[in-house]
Amino acid sequence: MKKIHFAVSALFGLACLSAHAYENTVRAGFINVQVHSESPDFTSNGPAFLTPQPAGLVVQNANTLALGYSRRINDHFELDFVAGIPPEHEVVGRGTLAPYGVISKVKQRAPTLFVNYSFGKPTDSWRPFVGLGLNYTQFFDAKSTAIGNIATGGPTKIDLKDSIGLAGQMGVKYQFNERWSVTGTIAAAKVKTDMTATTGSIERKTTIDFRPVVYCVALGYSF
Repeated sequence: MKKIHFAVSALFGLACLSAHAYENTVRAGFINVQVHSESPDFTSNGPAFLTPQPAGLVVQNANTLALGYSRRINDHFELDFVAGIPPEHEVVGRGTLAPYGVISKVKQRAPTLFVNYSFGKPTDSWRPFVGLGLNYTQFFDAKSTAIGNIATGGPTKIDLKDSIGLAGQMGVKYQFNERWSVTGTIAAAKVKTDMTATTGSIERKTTIDFRPVVYCVALGYSF
């Protein structure tokens, strides 16, 4: 009877422990995307006077709402999916296009999957972590502004290719209690795209290396 009582007690203890080892966490918060874009001057299939050099562009920073989900694997590793409401970036001219200001706008969605390693113990209130993963960035709703159409000589269609690249992050998580937490992260990803701006029969092309650094603060709920 003592063995049976011990087994029942042990199982009950494990059940109570697992009930508090929440494996899923959803998060929502604020994202600031700092873009450090670089791109060569436009090349063109038209006459040189239609694209006087140097002529390029610079992608501006943006803010948006962060959304995330993480799945605990064990005491140190977790899968972490990060996304958000697609932000809109303003694009300003560079070189001979600089006087025109904002020449286009574009939205992007950039879901990223990380594998995180958390330091310390699961019972610690503060847990720093690092993560490595893969980013997919899709550009959409790219449009030339009215002043951009003037700069390029007419209505202009803009196309940007999707991007897939490595991503990394580091951060810290503070656990208020068993359910609620707040997480702060700094992440970077390899985001590069080929851009084509078409005005009538004239095509202007460049390659944009976004080199984004993303700052995020989010509130999490575990279940």
